[in-house]
Amino acid sequence: MYFLTRSTALSIAMAVAALSTLAACGGSDNDHSSPVVVSPQPPAQPIPPTGPQTPPNTPTDPAPTPEPNEIKLEPGYTAISATTGFSQPNWPAWRYTGTATFGGVGCARNENYHIHSLLTVYRNGQRLAIPDSIGRGGGCTYEMHTHDGSGVLHIETDVPKTFTLGQFLALWGQNISATSILGLTGPARYYVIENEKITQLAGNPADVVLAGHKEIVIIVGTPPAALPRYDWANSGL
Repeated sequence: MYFLTRSTALSIAMAVAALSTLAACGGSDNDHSSPVVVSPQPPAQPIPPTGPQTPPNTPTDPAPTPEPNEIKLEPGYTAISATTGFSQPNWPAWRYTGTATFGGVGCARNENYHIHSLLTVYRNGQRLAIPDSIGRGGGCTYEMHTHDGSGVLHIETDVPKTFTLGQFLALWGQNISATSILGLTGPARYYVIENEKITQLAGNPADVVLAGHKEIVIIVGTPPAALPRYDWANSGL
């Protein structure tokens, strides 16, 4: 019978414990299991802010300049003779007693040729009365003249003649320039109305030829809401 000393027993116990630990850890030389590889995680993305976002300021074009009000005719007809009732006096009466020629307009010999044009002037929507009896003085009756404040221009000559607005203004003693229109402060817009059709003038209004039942409209400042549609057919003119 063998008896183990205390030191020998302790050595055997330690050896057994080491073998047990090696077996538990799978430390055999024949164990070829692949190691576990942990893939790297992608970096965390920033979290977008929540709530309403304010868009960047977007430059915008300036608002377009409004065009001037379109000039149009009233739907119904107005008697030309009625204009004296709603036209405001503005200029002094024409005074002349001689027989001189003004801008090629002289004293009438007779009225074999007789037509009528119309000159209309508006200032801030108000129709202004053209002075009566322009061209009718103590010396003679001129080939072109007015009878009342309606703006009707009577052209009475011995033979057919062509006159312009500038010639009438020369007789009246008025003119049109960039800053003064018949003594009124400009600027102004000019239109011609024939056969109830409105045409805006682009050239010199003084060059407009006067013709039968032709209206020349001068608008200074704010235009009227609409222009009268005159009844030439029943006017006796």
